[in-house]
Amino acid sequence: MNRKKTRILRWRGVLGDSPRMLRIMVAIVLAVAGAALTFTQLGFVAIETSDGSVGYIVVLLQVVALGALLLGTLPGVALGIVAGGVLFLHARVLPLDPYELSFITPLTSVIMFGVTGFLLGIMFAIALRNDPSRFKRVLYIVIVCVIVSVLYGVGFIVNVGISLGAEISATMGPDAPTDVVQNMAQATVRQLGNMTVQIWGTGLLMVVLCAVGDLLACKVRANRGALGLRTVFGAWLGVTVALAFMVMSAVSFAVTTVDEVWDAQLNMGSDASYILEQLDETGERSKMFDAFAAKTGFDMDALEDEDYENLMGAISSNDLLSGYAVADHGTMVVLYDGEIFMSNDAGVESGITADEAFGEDEREAIEKSIQDGYVQRVVRGVSARDYKNASEGGEVSRVPKPYIAYVYAKRGAIDYGEGYSLDFTVAVMQPSDKVFEKRPSIMMWMMISAFALLLVVFAIVFALVNRVVIRRIDEENAALARITDGDLEARAQAGGSREFESLSDGINVTVDTLKGWIAEAETRMDAELSTARAIQESALPRTFPPYPDILKFDIHASMNAAKQVGGDFYDFFLVGDDCGPKSGRLGFVVADVSGKGVPAALFMMKAKALLRDYVGSGMELGEAVEEANHQLVDGNDNGMFVTCWVGLLDYGTGHVDFVNAGHNPPLLWTRAGGWQWLREKSGVPLGLFEMPYEAHALDCSPGDTFILYTDGVTEAFDVDENLYGEDRLLAVAEKGYRLHPRELLETVRADVAAHAKGAEQSDDITVLTLEIGVPPEITATLEVPAHVEELERVNDFLHAELNARLCPQRVQNQLDIAVEELFVNVCHYAYPDATPEAPGCVRIQRTYSADPSRITVDIIDEGVPYDPLAKPDAVTPEDIMEVPIGGLGILMAKRCTDEMRYERIDSCNVVTIVKKW
Repeated sequence: MNRKKTRILRWRGVLGDSPRMLRIMVAIVLAVAGAALTFTQLGFVAIETSDGSVGYIVVLLQVVALGALLLGTLPGVALGIVAGGVLFLHARVLPLDPYELSFITPLTSVIMFGVTGFLLGIMFAIALRNDPSRFKRVLYIVIVCVIVSVLYGVGFIVNVGISLGAEISATMGPDAPTDVVQNMAQATVRQLGNMTVQIWGTGLLMVVLCAVGDLLACKVRANRGALGLRTVFGAWLGVTVALAFMVMSAVSFAVTTVDEVWDAQLNMGSDASYILEQLDETGERSKMFDAFAAKTGFDMDALEDEDYENLMGAISSNDLLSGYAVADHGTMVVLYDGEIFMSNDAGVESGITADEAFGEDEREAIEKSIQDGYVQRVVRGVSARDYKNASEGGEVSRVPKPYIAYVYAKRGAIDYGEGYSLDFTVAVMQPSDKVFEKRPSIMMWMMISAFALLLVVFAIVFALVNRVVIRRIDEENAALARITDGDLEARAQAGGSREFESLSDGINVTVDTLKGWIAEAETRMDAELSTARAIQESALPRTFPPYPDILKFDIHASMNAAKQVGGDFYDFFLVGDDCGPKSGRLGFVVADVSGKGVPAALFMMKAKALLRDYVGSGMELGEAVEEANHQLVDGNDNGMFVTCWVGLLDYGTGHVDFVNAGHNPPLLWTRAGGWQWLREKSGVPLGLFEMPYEAHALDCSPGDTFILYTDGVTEAFDVDENLYGEDRLLAVAEKGYRLHPRELLETVRADVAAHAKGAEQSDDITVLTLEIGVPPEITATLEVPAHVEELERVNDFLHAELNARLCPQRVQNQLDIAVEELFVNVCHYAYPDATPEAPGCVRIQRTYSADPSRITVDIIDEGVPYDPLAKPDAVTPEDIMEVPIGGLGILMAKRCTDEMRYERIDSCNVVTIVKKW
């Protein structure tokens, strides 16, 4: 269970088994796309509905969804954190609207996007863990996207609502009623947009992009390694161009924004300076009029009302802002002594205080602009007065919609003479829509130009690479194809550059060298394969009996490879440290790896080691096989597999647990039922895919016998392509049910060889026999040089066992005659190229069996193939001269033994004789 949880958390996405470079590039593309979308203010796209409301589709969330789907859980979390971090940075630097500035916090950006990436990764891992069909994949993707979109929308509303309630409470004061604060918060949340449109629009776009991304990823995974260089290069070049376009878009947007703010500052500064200049001129006119009135004694009180108004209009600044329209220049105010002296905005009345006209943020922005001399950004439209008016009127819809404005302010002292001067502050406030009104058109033409330029660059680079590189490579590949087809006279002639000419020369030189190496390689390969065969054979148990102190079972096995190295194997081993002569457990395995040759042999060694380790660890048999299968599946890119039958014998009780992973059914002999097939299955062959394996169980009695084998037995062909088959195997078993495991195994192998006589062996042949509740046959081996002088050592080796078993002298004498004939034949004829320094060798193997007492002697040599039993038996003639050469000695050997047979096994001549007493 813990491993499954870990796999879900570490799910690597649809591209999990793709090359690391591809996964890195996809992650970079998604990260850059998220940054580009955010800084071009496309992370949230407004959609207007039929009822006039606006909903925002969270486009930035699509980047996180694609990352979680294609790359897995942890990359999805990382992309979510990156996207959220970029969004938070954008909200501080280039906010789209006041809601982004106010409500995009680390919680609603970095944490929420990271959690969303985590949820998407976990849910995609669960939904796609069994690689469902196309229809189910799309259905599961739809379900995941809709659920996550709903959760994100609800989470965003909750977080914003909490933050907004706190902000409204702080703005309206601690005495604001709770219900009023809640109503104001709900009204402002509704201004964030139609959340239904956001949830379903975001979910729908997520479904479309993830379904398309999953389809493309599956195609990439299916065609991995099958794509041409043009396609691969074109795809990578396209990705590079797309990255360049996105980076250029984001950079251009940022540069354009900065430039627009700078232009707005120049324009607002120019207007503020002009107004201060006009106010200064008004002061000059006032001083001139005062001087004129003093000199002439002019009395203003004597003027008629109309004349007075005309005169004041000429010398005052009352109409100074009449030419500045709010739509063109923004809100312009002149402040004096904390009050509005004049304004061009009907919503900002003259005579009211600055505290009434502006919020705290706006007043701070005015003061900071005066001090710094730069334009300041501020949120306008919502103040304590706005909330109070809306709450007192009972209409929450009266809460004004805030907007971002840029403020520039300048302060100047106006001298009115006689030591009398006034300090005026001119503030200009323009909404962001006005400041950036040219940005859409600028960006459109810049993007069109950039797209056209990059498209031209793509076409030129692709054409050049195709002409200069890919076409030359195709020419070289064509020449190499002819060479690999066996035409070693083909020549590579691609040119056009120094590198390709060098490559052509290198190919031609290599082919010429290859011709000289082929003969040498063939010889060396035979030697190396012989070494590999020896290594493989050394890995299989070859000592019988393997545990002579344990008298509770007798086991024997052999493997004969179809090629120099094979894919079959057998194994047996004691399980646990508490195994003793009377009780313990024995694990035994017969398996068949798919394929032949060196790959199958390597996979066989891995499978054998894993099964021995896990079964031998003492864990439950089904779990042990499952763990071995897990290791074989991991990294099995070549799709190899192994069928196996794994048994676990408690030789103290006779209980047997077994697992059949797609292997041939073994035969079991019992006293009650005779031979029967064990056809229970536990699962598919190992190495294909993850799955549990069920262990079966049975209880055996003393004398019960198993025959385990690979399909090289039942699928052995004769010269007419007839199969050996299960029926013939069963018939042989029924005849030899009283035989000990070694003899039973040899009987089966001999019958298979007799069936296939004259036909090439098409598959490895492996047989394992196990008899329960009986003592093992006692075996020993002696290896001597192929010299006649070594016959005495051979006889001593055999007599030592015969004397220990109280063998009658008459029987020993008869056995000596047979052994001498066969051993001398080997010394004289097996090694025609032998020298005194390298005479060849002979291996003598003895096996003692009780009930009845008998000894089996195997005389084994690696010489030229020779079957001493192939000639017909010589009859006893009247004239000794009529006996065929060699015929009498073999006839005497046969008559002195109870059984004699020959077999060619693993490039060895094996003559077996049996003598009973």
